[in-house]
Amino acid sequence: MTSTAELVKSVMCGERAAFAELVRRYERLVLTTVWSVVKDYHLAQDVTQDVFLAAYENLQSLRSPALFGPWVARIAERRAALVLRRRQIDACSLDTVSEIATPPVVEGDEAELHDVLAAIQGLPQHERAVVLLRYVDGHSVRVIAELTGRPVGTVTKQLSRALERLQKILRKVEV
Repeated sequence: MTSTAELVKSVMCGERAAFAELVRRYERLVLTTVWSVVKDYHLAQDVTQDVFLAAYENLQSLRSPALFGPWVARIAERRAALVLRRRQIDACSLDTVSEIATPPVVEGDEAELHDVLAAIQGLPQHERAVVLLRYVDGHSVRVIAELTGRPVGTVTKQLSRALERLQKILRKVEV
């Protein structure tokens, strides 16, 4: 398996197929990062495409090719935040904003899923990202560490803290 650093260097030498492999490896990381900010799957897909275009155009600015994952994740966070700010500015009135922010009322299992997703959204961004990568995308702790550029111990600790927070949040919801 070709390393991320080798793929980045190949892209810099003009090999477009190498960039397609980078997209394949990091698409879920970028999509979950963007989705965690914009909370709209279709918008997240659009922003994800924009993130990879920006990454391709700015690849020369990447100082360490091995850190492509954390670099592209930061681009994703910034682009998602920018899109979210623009959407909020475009809102016509405070009533419109409150209608968008109010989740629909759901029943049964859907209500539980809604509570869990709402709790995940309440986590700090760094914890939210590792929870989504682990429990939505199904990545191992080692892969998450590689994708985010964090040590395995840090990812393990972030997951542990996130699960503790989620338990506390969900206990409050049950009461």
